[in-house]
Amino acid sequence: MMSKGDNTMSVSETTIQTGNSSVKPTDVRMADARATFRRPRIVLSVPTPALKFQKAEPGVPDTQLTREATGLLHEFSTPLLFNHSHRVFFWANELGRQTGEPFDAELLFICAAFHDLGLLKKFSSDDDRFEVDSANAVRQFLEHHDVPPARIQVAWDAISLHTTPGIAAYKPLEVELLYNGVGLDVLGIGYEHFPEDLRKKIVDQYPRINFKQDIAKAFLGGFEHKTQTTEGTCNEDICSHFIRNYKRSNFYDQIQNSPFQNS
Repeated sequence: MMSKGDNTMSVSETTIQTGNSSVKPTDVRMADARATFRRPRIVLSVPTPALKFQKAEPGVPDTQLTREATGLLHEFSTPLLFNHSHRVFFWANELGRQTGEPFDAELLFICAAFHDLGLLKKFSSDDDRFEVDSANAVRQFLEHHDVPPARIQVAWDAISLHTTPGIAAYKPLEVELLYNGVGLDVLGIGYEHFPEDLRKKIVDQYPRINFKQDIAKAFLGGFEHKTQTTEGTCNEDICSHFIRNYKRSNFYDQIQNSPFQNS
């Protein structure tokens, strides 16, 4: 029932009679009636790499998507991120094999290829986390190739969450595999449990030349112009290390400095 002056209506009251059946029109107040994502205010273009760069590396699924993703790394990224992204894929791919569960190896490689593109000026926004910039780039890339929305969302989630602990294990397997692949390559998490012969083979093929120092500098270069996006994340440790007089955010202080007064 609607009372006088009441413009609200329950979902059960929005039924439309059509012959012998009733149909409930879409209620845009319901989450499942809307898109499952929202686009950035400014969309940064993802270019198509030149054909000469579009060649998947041995061991990577050889498809049009993986060739173009490899081409983007070749043409627009750096040797540091090219090797890092490939190692992340091969770590994640082996970890996926060890689970005995099916997973999308093609999508996993694309996630690995894109996960740090947001550190590069070409793909970096003014005010989003670099992980989100990378995820928005992969969405644009996959939409251009008419990849189904559900598959795109897995890639977006994997990349946007790849530095966020505690969540990936409850998302699709590809999300967790990317997270663990990054954790192994950057932090060495799981190093002692990874097959030594395969570990040496991958590092020989994609060397870690001065990696520990250079990846930290690459992180800084990716968000030095927007340090506010690192607050509350592991990335803030990079700012604290490199930027003179950098003042870290403090969650406890933020609570105490809230303008609300205790009741």
